[in-house]
Amino acid sequence: MRVVKSVPVEDFEFRGSIKDSDVSRLRRAFAEDPHIHETEAETLLRLNRSCPIQAPSWNGFLIDAIADYLLNHSGPEGYITSEKSRWLVGKLASDGWIANRTEFDLLVAILGRARWFPLSLATFALAQVAGAVVHGFGPLRLGQGPLQMPGSIGDSEVVLMRVILNAFGGDSALPLTRPEIEILIGVNKVVGARSMTPAWADLFAKAMANALLAEHGFAVPPRVVALRPAAPIAEEMPLTDQIDAMLGNLRLDYHLQTVEERALARLERQRIEIVTGEEIVADDTDWLTQRLRESRQPSAVEAAVLAHLERDCLIGDHGLALAGIGWSGYAA
Repeated sequence: MRVVKSVPVEDFEFRGSIKDSDVSRLRRAFAEDPHIHETEAETLLRLNRSCPIQAPSWNGFLIDAIADYLLNHSGPEGYITSEKSRWLVGKLASDGWIANRTEFDLLVAILGRARWFPLSLATFALAQVAGAVVHGFGPLRLGQGPLQMPGSIGDSEVVLMRVILNAFGGDSALPLTRPEIEILIGVNKVVGARSMTPAWADLFAKAMANALLAEHGFAVPPRVVALRPAAPIAEEMPLTDQIDAMLGNLRLDYHLQTVEERALARLERQRIEIVTGEEIVADDTDWLTQRLRESRQPSAVEAAVLAHLERDCLIGDHGLALAGIGWSGYAA
């Protein structure tokens, strides 16, 4: 019989449900013996899959138990290493996709609680949200009615993306990386073709500005500052005016990087790599600038961001220009 700290969880699997009373028994058992072994963590994750009927208290218990195992009972404490990351991804998504909303909530909660974790785990979580938006299926879209249509994005999904991006940055002033921006650009291609919500335009514009300014020698603020949501903006405003309002604080948040700041940023990146055991591959110099230069038709948000940065003289002195392309986003 499968037992987790004296609780016969095989009984739960047999009936296919987890009751509040079951969760209470498990909580008491873990309170008496708080150390969590790998086999117990694996059993709890299997239990989550095999019991489709779950009491509301189960979600919080599972998150607390697995997060406690990864962050407190398997060293190094407080960090997710590349080894831990592989274990977690393997348990949650054997085919690349997370099976249910409880497991996705578990992943996001772990990212929020970990001091540092590999970039690959951040992009894995971000890709789960992006996949729901692009394909319109999966646990993130259950019960959302019309938002199940591929290419549509809701405010809740924008919030999730911001949470994941902020979690990887932590307290450090770490600019958005190429893998993260690539995922956001992919989402914008399908969202822009349907409906552009202010929440998405705000997040995407600030992410693009962050990456572009970092390329052009600016010291970036912590992500929680760089990506903070804008105050509500009237949707009837032209998109360019919306973007101007969303990016109005750039001069307050960014400044040209000093030699010392550049050295400290490089050391911080190296520290994250050492702690997590995964390299953060250095982005090609000006890769995003070059991509936008070569694009025959940048998206409306991309064009508006570039126009704002140039008008504000933040990147104009560096020679940023879209050769032959007007700021409206159409070839001149």
